[in-house]
Amino acid sequence: MIYFKVLVLNLIIVLLLPVILLQALWVRKKTAVLPEPDGERVLTSADSKLLLTNNVLVIGDSAAAGVGATTQMGALTGLLYSNLVKHGPTRVTLNAKTGFKSEDVLKLLHEMPAEYFSSVLVSIGVNDVTKFVPLKRWRQNIDAISTLLSDKFGCETILFTALPPIHCFPALPQPLRALLGYRAWLLNQALADSVTARANADILYVSALNVSGTMTDIQQSGLMAEDGFHPSTKGYEIWAHSALEKLSTLYSTTMGTTKKVTAETDVTATK
Repeated sequence: MIYFKVLVLNLIIVLLLPVILLQALWVRKKTAVLPEPDGERVLTSADSKLLLTNNVLVIGDSAAAGVGATTQMGALTGLLYSNLVKHGPTRVTLNAKTGFKSEDVLKLLHEMPAEYFSSVLVSIGVNDVTKFVPLKRWRQNIDAISTLLSDKFGCETILFTALPPIHCFPALPQPLRALLGYRAWLLNQALADSVTARANADILYVSALNVSGTMTDIQQSGLMAEDGFHPSTKGYEIWAHSALEKLSTLYSTTMGTTKKVTAETDVTATK
């Protein structure tokens, strides 16, 4: 059924191709290009030589890299670290780059040396939408990423952040906004199908970031950066909070060690 929807969408895209191309060029010209924030990409507590309670990998695209925040400490990686370090020896590693698609993350994981991570937070998909990566290829990449994270890096919890509601982004004109939004919805459906087949993986839906309305409404919400596409530091705070709560649930249901369950439950309790 989902592939029939893809077929219909592709037919619409072909029919509207001249309009879509013009709108895409207009958006590229008008949208502010924000840099990845400065700051350390491997955050380690002073007692990290002890057995790590939390050893987290953040991997993916520009949102994972913190675009929209002014420093890494105000982005996803830094906010996760700031919370987790209160509860034991912690290391949070960021490996992300603006423009990365799912196949780029997969290639990166192949190139990285084998290392143990207790959990990983993945942010990919928007560039797969805008670069029109086929749905079948997207699903294959997600499956391969999950397998590598489990087998090569020993990840006990894998958390994929769902694609944002692109159909609500007023910075995108219609019909481009609707078409990209529908593609994002299809990719989210395929992501859900892949993730639910694995006991150690789940999807993070950050409902508080589902902002909509005019560009003024989005700017006034304080949740989005000036480009209208990436989270602000306030948005990253909500994302990190949601990720910590989700990870605590995954830890308690998939891990057998009381120490890790207690540590993550404490993180949730302090919020």
